[in-house]
Amino acid sequence: MADMKVGAYICKGCGIGERLNVAQLVNIAQKEGKAPIAREHEFLCNASGVEMIKNDIANEGVNHVVIAACSRRAKAETFNFDNVAVNRTNLREGVIWVTPADDDKKEIVQEMAADYIRMGCAEVKKMEAPQANPNHGNNRRILVVGGGISGMTAALEASKTGYDVLLVEKTGALGGWAAKLWKRVPNREPYADPMDSGVDAMIQAVSGDKRITVHLNSTVTKTSGAPGQFSVDISKESGGTSTENVGAIIMASGFTQFDANKLSHYGYGKSANVVDQAGLEELAKKANGGAIKRADGKEVKSVVFVQCAGQRSPKEGELSYCSGHCCNTSIKQAMYFK
Repeated sequence: MADMKVGAYICKGCGIGERLNVAQLVNIAQKEGKAPIAREHEFLCNASGVEMIKNDIANEGVNHVVIAACSRRAKAETFNFDNVAVNRTNLREGVIWVTPADDDKKEIVQEMAADYIRMGCAEVKKMEAPQANPNHGNNRRILVVGGGISGMTAALEASKTGYDVLLVEKTGALGGWAAKLWKRVPNREPYADPMDSGVDAMIQAVSGDKRITVHLNSTVTKTSGAPGQFSVDISKESGGTSTENVGAIIMASGFTQFDANKLSHYGYGKSANVVDQAGLEELAKKANGGAIKRADGKEVKSVVFVQCAGQRSPKEGELSYCSGHCCNTSIKQAMYFK
């Protein structure tokens, strides 16, 4: 490994230069922090600031960098340098944002910042440049579990970025619950009418995509390995298992309905005219834009929606939380009857 060479870079942006004597901090980094290279910049995160650091890495042999600026939560990609140990010394949130700007506090705030510089220079010398995992796989194929609207979206978007995709669906058709809907909740203005689900077009796109391989009537029965090098067993309903290698797995396995048979006190299971939202979607789809009819064949003339049935309830067997979609779905379904 090359000899350690520290470069300390102090930003004056975001009010740091207005509150602190940055030139003094540069001097501390050099004399007390023993940083052979110490520089200040108006805005380290802009193009010229980053280029200054990169130039020192390339031409001055800097391999340990102190960025004295903002929180390490900010600009993480900006200050990501290959084969370089990077310390983020937080002068913005850690010093000037948490101390008063009073004149009689300047000396204390300056000394606090100086301590941060000393600590940053000391810490970076204990750091090593991050190394890639030599055992990390590089398989670029993606497994998507679930062929509903989420799974198909994931598969199509992955394909657009150049990845090969295995799409596994346990039933005999793509689409999931979205394929069972008559219409979907409108997601753009004027929000006046329910929209087509778009599932059919999505299924055609998946089926016609050369990068996507679809396994229907199949389930994932075993996984092993690690990111970049997973081994997956895909078993067909009719029998037979194939082993595939993938680099990443996306779980889009959908949801299960609440058992409405637990809601007999609302008449479910006792009257054919009491249905859940999935049952109403089935009736609407059967009507195909015409009048929605009851189980006895008569046209529905009036509708009552019971909200939060079996939800937000402390009762045993019911759900303590909100499903998160019933309200919008009820408004959409009410539009079926207008």
